[in-house]
Amino acid sequence: MVRKYEATEVRQKQIADAARKVIIKYGSEHVTVKRIAKEVGLSETAVYRHFKSKKEVLSLLADHIEESLIGDIIKASSEGLSPIETLDHVLKYHLSAIEQRRGISFQVIAEIISLGDKKLNARVSRVIDKYIERLKTLLAEGVKSGEVREDIDLDAAATTLFGIIQGLVNIWALNNYNFDPQEKYSALWRIYREAIAKR
Repeated sequence: MVRKYEATEVRQKQIADAARKVIIKYGSEHVTVKRIAKEVGLSETAVYRHFKSKKEVLSLLADHIEESLIGDIIKASSEGLSPIETLDHVLKYHLSAIEQRRGISFQVIAEIISLGDKKLNARVSRVIDKYIERLKTLLAEGVKSGEVREDIDLDAAATTLFGIIQGLVNIWALNNYNFDPQEKYSALWRIYREAIAKR
């Protein structure tokens, strides 16, 4: 199959999306330029025109994950919900059918980390730090609005929330994606919300 010429930015996004799909299908240790090229419908040479190595593809993928995760929080924050409702809305979306179809970001993060590349791990660490900082901001807004306890450790609360989602996604992947993560999330969210809610 011959693919028509695409602008560099479009082609890079297609390649990054293909890498995400390959990670979900086969695991990070089986990500190769050959598999990525096949997923996009390109030759390996065409992929190398845009990226020097698999690591460059994965670095761009980390950028896309950052845009996606932070973008979801920004979008939800503009919908007029309370801070706690916004958190719930964002986390549900991260486990939604839409996110599952595009290859869940949290599973891709775990897979990139498992490769053990120091530069990639540092890049993903920055993504996670930004994400946790956004969660912390929403929790701080919850303190101001009277929804969240004033004595709560915001760093710990935000990190715990990230851990709940990352852990749930890992369990889901280990179970071959054979349950609906949103169903298990609801019970976890109730426990978390009760722990942080102002009484």
